[in-house]
Amino acid sequence: MQTATSRFIILFLVILGIIAAGSGLYAAVGIKLNGVWSETIDASDLQAGAGSDLIDTHESLSDQISIEIIGATGKNWRVDVKKNDTNWHSAFELSVRRTSDGTGSGTISGGTSYQEVTDTDKTFFDGSGSRQDIFEQLKLSGVSVQVPWDTYITTIYYTVVEQ
Repeated sequence: MQTATSRFIILFLVILGIIAAGSGLYAAVGIKLNGVWSETIDASDLQAGAGSDLIDTHESLSDQISIEIIGATGKNWRVDVKKNDTNWHSAFELSVRRTSDGTGSGTISGGTSYQEVTDTDKTFFDGSGSRQDIFEQLKLSGVSVQVPWDTYITTIYYTVVEQ
């Protein structure tokens, strides 16, 4: 039997994938990622107790995802993002933002404001040189008691493109 509390459970899981694209087989710029975000949304996330709606927006930690750009000495690159839904509700909006510049040679710019991740590649940020410990934060919006409880899963793909 389903309880009133379990009716509101939404488990949200982002699985990260990587794709590396370069201009040559042996000297291509690469990308490494570390991190997964899952969020259990239940009765404790109600705005004002029983009978109210759920809190609409949930954010990960600011360093939830760590990105490393490798093999990029003296090269310019950009990182694109897109998602591929396994089980996703149309009311949800998933966004990403870069929360640190990381360390290493070269430069990094863009991506510090939240941008929606869709099923089409979009430029996230760009830079030059090899960099590590570039941190990222995720945000889920559109959560509501109107969304049926389920386990919702999407995968974010990061593609590094040498420019």
